[in-house]
Amino acid sequence: MRILQVGCGGLGSLIAEATLAQGHELTIVRRSHKAVPPGAQVLYLDVVAGEGLSTLHTIKADILLYCLAPVEGQSYQQTYVQGLRHVLAHVSLSQLKHVFFISSTGVYGEQQGEWIDDDTPAIPADAEGQVILEAERLLDELDCGHTALRVSGIYGPKRLYLLRLVQNPARWPTKTHWTNRIHELDVAAAVVHLYQHLADGKSLPGHCIVTDGVTAAQHEVLQWLAAQQNLPAPETPPLQPQSGKRIRNGFLQQTGFKLQFADYRAGYASILSSLK
Repeated sequence: MRILQVGCGGLGSLIAEATLAQGHELTIVRRSHKAVPPGAQVLYLDVVAGEGLSTLHTIKADILLYCLAPVEGQSYQQTYVQGLRHVLAHVSLSQLKHVFFISSTGVYGEQQGEWIDDDTPAIPADAEGQVILEAERLLDELDCGHTALRVSGIYGPKRLYLLRLVQNPARWPTKTHWTNRIHELDVAAAVVHLYQHLADGKSLPGHCIVTDGVTAAQHEVLQWLAAQQNLPAPETPPLQPQSGKRIRNGFLQQTGFKLQFADYRAGYASILSSLK
C-alpha cells in the first residue's frame, strides 16, 4: 500500500521502519532536515506553519498517518489541530482509503481508578485532552475511513522517566496511582498491523485504544524496577485514595495483534539489559 506519513520523530521513525519492512511504499513529510529511514521518500515541509503544502496534493496515497508531537515553542493546538487541518486541506482526499491519527488516552478524563475501554465516551478532564479530541473530530468530516489511535504511556530505551523516578525517593508515590503503557516498538508494530488489516479488506472503527492492556499501580512498577537494580524500593501506599485510570485494549486484541513486550516486566527487562 502507499502510505503518506506526516511526522518522523522518535515514534514516527519506528513506524516508518516497520512500514518499510512490510513492503509498503512510504512518503514521509517532516519539518526537520534529518534523514529518514532508507527506502522512504521525503518531503521537508512544516505542516504547522502551513506554507508550501500544495505539493501534498501530488502524493497518491492509500493511507495517511498523522503522527506529530509538539516540539519546543509549539502548542498542542498548533501541533494537533492546526497542523492536521492544514494537511487535510492539501492532500488528495479522493485518493485516500483511510486516515490514521496518533491520539492519546488523555482524551479520557477518568482519574479515580475507573476501567476504560474502546466503548468509554471520551470526556477530557484537561486542556490538552480537549485539544486532542478536537483534532480527532476533524476526522469525522472526512468521507474516507479514519481511526484515531488512542495510545497510552509510551516507553522505550530513550523514554526513561520511570527509571529516573525510581532513583528519586522524594518523588515516590504516596497513594495508589494506576498506570498504563506500551513499548514504542509495539506501537509501531500495531500501526503496521492495522495497515494490513485494511489491506485484507477488514474495517476499522473511528478510534482504537493502543496499550499493552496490563494496568499496574505505579508503585508496583517502581518496586519491580528497584529490585532489578538492587535499589531501595518505594513502600506500598494505601489502596485509597487512588488516581489514574485502568485501560483495556479490546479491539486491538480482537484483530489478532500480538505484542512483542506483553507487559512492563518484559519491556523494561529488555531496556535494562541494553543499558548494562
